[in-house]
Amino acid sequence: MINDFFTHPMRIFFLTSAVCAVLGGAIFFTPVDFVSWHKFIFLHLVAALAYAGFLLTGLTDWTNFSGGLKKHACAMFAFFAASFVSAFFSLFAAHFFMALFWVYLAGLCVYMIWLDRNDDQLGVLAFLLGILGFEIYYLLSGEERFLNLQIHLHVIAILLISFRVSVVLGKEALNREPGMQDAAFVPNFVYKNIAIVSVCAFLLVSVFFEGSKAVNFAAIACGSAILAKLKEWHYKELLRHSFVIYYYLMQLLLAAGYIVYGASGILGLGLETNMLHVIALNGIIFSIMLIFNIAGLRHSGQELEFLRLSKIAFVLVIVAGICRGFLAYVWSGFYIHLPATLIAVAFALWFIDFYKIFRDNEFSDDPG
Repeated sequence: MINDFFTHPMRIFFLTSAVCAVLGGAIFFTPVDFVSWHKFIFLHLVAALAYAGFLLTGLTDWTNFSGGLKKHACAMFAFFAASFVSAFFSLFAAHFFMALFWVYLAGLCVYMIWLDRNDDQLGVLAFLLGILGFEIYYLLSGEERFLNLQIHLHVIAILLISFRVSVVLGKEALNREPGMQDAAFVPNFVYKNIAIVSVCAFLLVSVFFEGSKAVNFAAIACGSAILAKLKEWHYKELLRHSFVIYYYLMQLLLAAGYIVYGASGILGLGLETNMLHVIALNGIIFSIMLIFNIAGLRHSGQELEFLRLSKIAFVLVIVAGICRGFLAYVWSGFYIHLPATLIAVAFALWFIDFYKIFRDNEFSDDPG
């Protein structure tokens, strides 16, 4: 079983990422510097493992890569393990080993893309190099903002990946509609590109004009661009399916996070940190959970029908983001402990379902 999990790295990386998310929630109940720890766990362990699992499954298909992945999975897992262990002694060392993880993943992706001469994947490559660049600069400078700004690099990754995911969800929804099996759902790549460019602009403004109102207006532009993407889902044939509803809510809350972030800065409301957590939880973490479910089911020979525990997990992640972002001033429990508990429980529920699915089902190619 373990051999199979490393042969098809999506499984070992997704499961390990979920375990790290549970630990990331639990860390708030321990007497450590949980602020630094939770940033490291969620931005570097959870996200890095999730992207590795996804890319070592999806990119191999997109670039027609036929080589074995087991040795690469083992090497990357070794970097992760070294990072995890060293974190108990030095977070700097932990970040260093995860930088090596990103170097290996980026190098492997470059190799796949180069072999296939596939310039359609340059967006993925740009994201990986961006994460690597910010991480190296953070290691060299120690400037916390370059760690925090990685949240928006992850948003860019979500926008890239979710475009491909939306094709799958739209096709699946239409296939389940009577008489619409020949219909096609084509997401608007122009809106996707505008959203990505907007987030890139926000990052540049944040780096070079930190503290200026331009950052706030750029944030509103990001939210507006993401909001515009939702128009393509406004059909009852799509919105009557639960997997589309979850995807829609993720994009809606991500857009709301950016818009309120920008408005707060302009009006002096002081909600920027709260909205940053909405972006992180309802945008990034929710997207990771969504991808875990979609890829986990489709590559295990299962129908795209979310399991009961997974549906509960989705609700818990949404509530966690709303509590931390919008209700934190109502009751102190909404600020840290309740969201942390909800995230930990959500990923534990996903792990319970998908460990059994991965154990009992052979890995399968994407049904297309």
